[in-house]
Amino acid sequence: MEASISRVHAWQGNFIPQSPQQSQRPPSVISSTISNMTNTSKMTTFSALSVNTKYGQFDNWIQQSQSALMKLSHSSVENQDPMKSRERMTIPQIEQSLASYDMSVQVAAIRELEPLVKPKVVLEQTYCKSDLEKIIYALFEVLVPRPQENENMIRKVIEILHRAVVQKQVRRTEKIFHKLNSELMDRNSKHTFQVPRPYSIYELVIERASRLDTAYDQAAMLLLTQICCKPFFMKYVFSEDQSKDKQSANHQRLHKVVMKFAIKNLRRQETKKKSKGFCVSIIKNLSMRNEEIFNIAYKLGVIPTFCDIIKDQFSDEDLLWPTMQALAMFFSYKKVGEDFVELGGAQALCKLLSHGSSRLLHELLACMQRLSLLDGIKNQDMKDSICCVIQMVGSDDPTVAERATGVLRNIGHLNKLNKVIMVNRNVTNEAIAVLRTSNRYQFPHQTAEAAKKQISSIYENSLSILFNVTRMGEDDDIASALKACRMISENRDATDVLLYFINLGAQKCRKFAVAVMHQVIDKVPAFAERFVHLTGANQETLPILLLKRAYESLGVWQALEVMRTRKADEEMEDHEAIVCGSVGLLSILCRKGNPRFFEILQFQLTSINPFTSLFPQMSNRILLGWIDFILAICCTEWSLQNRLMYHFLMQDHTIQHTLPQYLHRPHPHPPMSPAVFDTYKNINIKINEIIEISKRQHQQYNEQQHMAMIHAQQQQQQYQMRR
Repeated sequence: MEASISRVHAWQGNFIPQSPQQSQRPPSVISSTISNMTNTSKMTTFSALSVNTKYGQFDNWIQQSQSALMKLSHSSVENQDPMKSRERMTIPQIEQSLASYDMSVQVAAIRELEPLVKPKVVLEQTYCKSDLEKIIYALFEVLVPRPQENENMIRKVIEILHRAVVQKQVRRTEKIFHKLNSELMDRNSKHTFQVPRPYSIYELVIERASRLDTAYDQAAMLLLTQICCKPFFMKYVFSEDQSKDKQSANHQRLHKVVMKFAIKNLRRQETKKKSKGFCVSIIKNLSMRNEEIFNIAYKLGVIPTFCDIIKDQFSDEDLLWPTMQALAMFFSYKKVGEDFVELGGAQALCKLLSHGSSRLLHELLACMQRLSLLDGIKNQDMKDSICCVIQMVGSDDPTVAERATGVLRNIGHLNKLNKVIMVNRNVTNEAIAVLRTSNRYQFPHQTAEAAKKQISSIYENSLSILFNVTRMGEDDDIASALKACRMISENRDATDVLLYFINLGAQKCRKFAVAVMHQVIDKVPAFAERFVHLTGANQETLPILLLKRAYESLGVWQALEVMRTRKADEEMEDHEAIVCGSVGLLSILCRKGNPRFFEILQFQLTSINPFTSLFPQMSNRILLGWIDFILAICCTEWSLQNRLMYHFLMQDHTIQHTLPQYLHRPHPHPPMSPAVFDTYKNINIKINEIIEISKRQHQQYNEQQHMAMIHAQQQQQQYQMRR
């Protein structure tokens, strides 16, 4: 037993602590590893398996060996943070190291700075402003091309600069970047950089980014994107205000240099896809900030370049997505959209609709929405493109559905043949299906208000599609419109959908629903039969709903008429359309529809008088529709027998005096368009017809009263003779 204990003591005594020279060694991963191995080997001179645990003091051995274990732990901590166990370099030492042409000397400065730009560490919180400025200036000076430089060293310098400026709250660093840039751009400034004047930090980074297939070209593009697109630099370097200061010529030169590089880099086949994506982001953000920069990019041919990217079948999502975003922004300029359409860009966009990326589809359809409103689209063959968009309408993604329906809503305005294509591709049934099955949409990242607004937009677009394809304007294909009306009338869900939106729909949705129903029933009267016994959510039939909506919108229109603001004018147009559509549809139902419709209205006509709703400020369109409605309800067989017109006029004697005034409404200043002239002509014809009917019914009433009086006199005479 004593022998065993002595062996343990001997093993413990063989541990030799580290010498002072070892504890002061430089922080190196390799040396630390070797040191760990040394400590471990000394601690395990004798194997723990050789200890006789039956007789040895095992617990005491563990306590006595703690010093060796602490050494090993200390070495591990040092490996995790080498800065804790060595002296920090001074600012002059960092400057001298970075300025050296010896890579081994430069490495010391890089090792000093690299731990200070980690994600959770901010460089400007480590040094004061003056020291930070010296370091940043020294780092940028390393980027000036030198003979026999090391690519990895340049990459490390660029990465340190990028990490220093990429943080959000680094205003001092941003100001130092801007100060150095201003000094380089100023011909009279004093600096030690061996570069031509004027120059800029942007050209230093561009010089590095343009050297493709190097270890640092990607890092340089990342840094260039940050110093171009960060809000601070866009404001103080690339904003329109810079064109007004004394250095405007230098700033304009810089703007051209950046745009030329970005567009040239996009066109180079050997440029990496990721770098191309950065170039697109630079072009988009700077053009959005400054219209002069946009003009520079436009003159340099950025639109054909973007079009080539769209047409390239090998372009990946990371490049296509920013390109779509840039195009959506550029299309706010009409000339850009027209150029893109002429290059065949619209068809190229639609060919990408089969892409599986949702975010790409969102931007793609946003571009198509803008393009579908341009004049140039009417000269393009959009047959295949329209078919691709129609397939997107039924998507479960609400953004895709909203923008796809938006494209179809716009694309038939200028080129009427597009509406023919849409009808032939069964767009009416697709739109009704969207209106019928809206509960499938999911909004995981939106507020309730935003989701409601998006759903309303989908409804409005779908109803607008139905309105456009059934409309029969001057240049519209009548056969196609009739076909669309028949397709809607044959759809089983059409009646429920249209009645729902007339009853509970938003303002614009209600307008389109009334208009669609008006056009379909006018061309396919049999469609009205399906509404005879159909009731809405409030158990109201179609005639009651239409009458209710007409009076509601007329009241709102009259209230808005005195406001005369832009928003009020837009609302007035919507309510005007609702009034005219509602009373127009009621007129058709009373004249051509099932007699049951008028029978439902009879109960309402006993409590209302449509003549009392006339007022002098009423628009010609509303006036024409309203008096036509009065004629329609007063010319039915029952109305003529009961002299309904005369009954209305007798309720308010002032109507008989004010009605002729509408014959002399002030006309707009000549020359009048044929449509306006026809409206005035029809108003006069219908008012004269109302006056004639009222006179005739008044005469009939007088004759009836006279006959009744004679009949009463005869009965009185007969009674007296009998007595």
